[in-house]
Amino acid sequence: LKSDDYERNKTNLGKIIDLAPDSAYGHFSKGWFWAQEENYPMAVEEYRTALQIQPQFGEARNNLASAHFHLGHWSDSIREYEEVLRQNPDWSETHLNLGSAYYMAGRAFASIQAWEKALQINSELFIVHYYLGLTFDKLGRKAEARHHYRQFLAADKNEEEFSEYIEHAGQRQTDIWVEQASNQT
Repeated sequence: LKSDDYERNKTNLGKIIDLAPDSAYGHFSKGWFWAQEENYPMAVEEYRTALQIQPQFGEARNNLASAHFHLGHWSDSIREYEEVLRQNPDWSETHLNLGSAYYMAGRAFASIQAWEKALQINSELFIVHYYLGLTFDKLGRKAEARHHYRQFLAADKNEEEFSEYIEHAGQRQTDIWVEQASNQT
């Protein structure tokens, strides 16, 4: 499966699973292929099979949580991300993703806690500052929102890849500054 040929890898994976149906890694890999095709229901099925075979398979559970997220199943996503973090509390990107699931489920304060934990573990996750800025902004906590927007804008990042985020954060930072200045007069 080390080749760059996606279709050949997918076919070979099917053969591997036929030969070793109890391979947790095989089902995990098949789930990954389904997720690449955005067939998240099939990805969920394969990740669950991998976890039935090997319940402590953190990557499979993490990907299961992600597939649930893509399906809009926030509570399932949250439950699986929380289980991943019980086993692997230092997985910063899982804290990031858990924060996003909380946010989508309408749990802003839980999302803030998860995102702050992600930053505590890995300060290089600059996108977290954008999400925190957005959340604090929606909660009316403007000084904290500006701080996080500023941190996001100051981070070293791919300008093209994050152009929409950069534009929004810059605009909101300016808008908040103007709002705060007009409130002081």
